[in-house]
This record gives sequence, structure tokens and C-alpha cells, in this order.
Amino acid sequence: MRNKLYAVLTGDLVKSSQMSPEQSVFAMKSLRQLAKKFESVHQDSTIGELDTFRHDSWQWLLAKPELALRAALFMRAGLRSLSDKSAKIKFDTRIAIGTGTVENIVEHSISDSRGDAFSRSGKALDAMQKDSRLTYATESNIEADQWLGGGLVPLLDCLVTKWTTIEARTVYGALMEWTQEKIAEQWPNLSNSEERLTRQAVWDSLSRAHWNTIQGTLEFVEAKIKESYEACHEQTQASELAIDISKP
Repeated sequence: MRNKLYAVLTGDLVKSSQMSPEQSVFAMKSLRQLAKKFESVHQDSTIGELDTFRHDSWQWLLAKPELALRAALFMRAGLRSLSDKSAKIKFDTRIAIGTGTVENIVEHSISDSRGDAFSRSGKALDAMQKDSRLTYATESNIEADQWLGGGLVPLLDCLVTKWTTIEARTVYGALMEWTQEKIAEQWPNLSNSEERLTRQAVWDSLSRAHWNTIQGTLEFVEAKIKESYEACHEQTQASELAIDISKP
């Protein structure tokens, strides 16, 4: 674990105090299931399982920090896609991403783990502005973290927060790497008033959600983050080697 960089996502349910106990339990169970689905698409990207605590909070550890932003969008799209008009419930979660080293990993209870990534993620959630739903900690000296937290992520948050339930469902399907045909086939029927979408309707929904732009942004971000983190790792190793050589 020494010098390896991880990403931690810390979150809590939006307006959980307005939910019934059954709705809160359903939302938290759904988040755990979503984390498993993300791992099924991006194998070996996570460590342990998503950990839930209290009645509305959760924490998740990623072994591939370059996928942190994609994972956050996956969780928000997946949870928001479960909103039901007939029950007047709009599920959503706040998410704070923190990157850094991890000194101790407790796989069966991730929230008991320790390290800079956990501290940064937790602090960022506590400091999140009232109207925000997604933030990226900028405490590290890694260049990518600075432009992510300082500009790109807040803009992306504005887009995601405006998604309708239908748009969230289609984006979730796209993040699952489904074709538009499969997204239409997998369309849930949460209430009698909702009809399954056609392929054209799926395309229209993805277009309204700006999916092509978001997809391109995620691919750009992931490449730049990986490049930035690898450079940071090499610099740290070089510094440690210089210190070892200088020792008598």
C-alpha cells in the first residue's frame, strides 16, 4: 500500500429526513447493489464492499482512482433512476471524492480504514456547499486534483443535478455499457403510468442529458488522472531513493 494512490467516495442521502424508514433502507440497499454492478463492469476497480453507516451515509474505496468520477456519476445516475413519480420520491446522494494514500484497509468494514484518501473525502463532504451534490477534494498537491475540484467537477455537478429520472436511467444504462437497444429492453416499470422507452426515445434522452459530452469528458479525465498520478508516484519514489542514498 506504500505510496499507492486510492480514491475514496464518501456520501449521504439527500433529504433523508423526509424519507420513510422503508425508503431509506431501500436507497441504502440500492447503493450497495450499485457498487457491485460497477465492479462487474470495471473489474478489480474496488476494494471490499461499499460500507453503510448510520441510516443515510456510506463510504467506498477504489483501487483505481482514475475511475472515481465515473463511479460517482454511476452511483448518482443509478440511484436517481429509481425515483418514482407515483410515490413522489426523488432519490439522490451527495458524494465527495478524495484521493491519496491509505495506511490501513479493513475490507469487511471500509469506513474503519484509515489514510489521507479517507480524511480528504470525509472533510470534503463536511465542507460541501448547501446546493452541491458532487465535490472533489483539492487538499493534495497532485495537479489533476486541483483542476478537477476547482472547476470541472462543479460544472459536471450542475449538469447531473438537472437530469430527469428518465435521463438518469438512460445515462445509467450507458455507464453500464449497454447499447441503446438494451437500455430500452431493461427499462423498469416502477409505476403503471410509466411506459418502456423506444430506442429513439433512449437516444433523445441521452442527448438531453449531454451524454456524448460527458462520456468524452470522463475519458479525457481518466487519461489525465492516470498520467498525473503515475508522475506523482514516480516523483515520490525518486525522492525516497535520494533520501536512502544520502543516509550514511
